[in-house]
Amino acid sequence: MRSWLLPFSWMYGAIILIRNWCYDRNIFQIERVGVPVIAVGNLTTGGTGKTPFVEYLLKFLLDSKKKVAILSRGYKRSTRGTIVVSNGKTLAGTAETVGDEPYQIARKFPTAIVIVDERRSRAAKIAVEHHKAEIILLDDGFQHRSLGRDIDIVMIDGRTPLRSIPLLPAGLRREPLAALRRADLIVLSWMTDSNAQSRTDKHYASLPSMSVRFMPKRLYQISTGTLIPLSEVYGKTCIGFCGIGNPQSFRKTLEEIGLTIKEFLIFPDHYTYVHTDLKNIMMRRENSHAQMIVTTEKDAVRLLSTPQLALGGSEVFHYVEIETEVVEGENRLYELLRTVL
Repeated sequence: MRSWLLPFSWMYGAIILIRNWCYDRNIFQIERVGVPVIAVGNLTTGGTGKTPFVEYLLKFLLDSKKKVAILSRGYKRSTRGTIVVSNGKTLAGTAETVGDEPYQIARKFPTAIVIVDERRSRAAKIAVEHHKAEIILLDDGFQHRSLGRDIDIVMIDGRTPLRSIPLLPAGLRREPLAALRRADLIVLSWMTDSNAQSRTDKHYASLPSMSVRFMPKRLYQISTGTLIPLSEVYGKTCIGFCGIGNPQSFRKTLEEIGLTIKEFLIFPDHYTYVHTDLKNIMMRRENSHAQMIVTTEKDAVRLLSTPQLALGGSEVFHYVEIETEVVEGENRLYELLRTVL
């Protein structure tokens, strides 16, 4: 915590309270688009495992035979305005131009409509009017209140008490804890039996909740897409690297699948890699005699969508695919979804 920034956090909190008060009383306009809208978001700035949960939810909605559009701001993309990343048939853009998370989702779910836009209400209208979307999935949408929604799902890292996280800019919390009253479902992430006490946090104990964890399922060679069974990498040595919101969670994942980590390199979240980064990673592998280089799926998408980054020694670059596993409370999610499906 940066304690010298606390006065600014108090001012920020006051501004957010006023903003929410205006939305609650319809002083600020809320637009609706005529189809169900499900928002998935955080109370903090990342690290809750939102992307794998959004993919889990998207798969369920697509399996229900609905035409689904997922809307995102496209965080840290190099462009502005509206970009249709996927119309459900063809893919456009790169991770750099549309954002790594939307691009990853569009690649994995080719029948989903994926649109990036700073103005989510504009993107929602395009999805419904031009692409006939039947349901909208709003990625990182809890604070984006100008677009009306039918369901608000909030993800919380179950390992860290929310009250210990100050508001921005001193900490990573986006809103006062009272904002959780808007949530229809709390998703506690990174949950195990050992941190079950998180379910009784007084700030959301009265709200419907479910608990999830994120499990490594598959390993792929980045350049070829070749699937490598996890059993084949157990006991091997690696260089690990990532540019995500919670890098230590990825380090733990590498250990869980039985890799011995020679070095672990951390880059900023949503980092854009350049040639010197890859040369440095390769050099560290050679010096340590590590057998593999392993990163996250999100980082792999950024590497793959930047053609000028020729992966020298590409056969040693791999990524781990993570999936959401429900620990407890899946029925609460399905009951909620049935109200709009």
